[in-house]
Amino acid sequence: MSIKTLGAALAATLLLAGCATHVPLTSEQIGRISANTPATDLNAILGKATVAARYDVDADGQNYHVRRLALKTGTRMKKVTVCTKTCNLVDRPVAVTTHYLLIQEMPSQKLLGWGTADELSKNPDSRIASIMPKLRLADTAGVPAAPSR
Repeated sequence: MSIKTLGAALAATLLLAGCATHVPLTSEQIGRISANTPATDLNAILGKATVAARYDVDADGQNYHVRRLALKTGTRMKKVTVCTKTCNLVDRPVAVTTHYLLIQEMPSQKLLGWGTADELSKNPDSRIASIMPKLRLADTAGVPAAPSR
């Protein structure tokens, strides 16, 4: 392979990598989750949804693993410029998302809670109540509460 061909292939790879997007979670996927969903089934339900952050949280002597994903809540139109011989503004649909959290007890990986931060903050379960302040602090700071897996 020539240097020119190798350079073109590398440029194409970098260009495509720059176009990679996050895959949001859908309400259909959320509807299939229950408190009795085993960890392997939960991973299958999530499919290719992109995990935006992972946190390991210790609260009241118990370890929890938290995943933050983007939940698609709607669609909006965004104007983009498309240029061929001339340039035109074109409307393109863009997903509107919100943060969605999945909390699992460790090491059993039992699903303890799932929902938005606001929903989980109102949850009457004391275990979730002990996790949320630490999780909000870590999420706001943009750093994991403990080393991620």
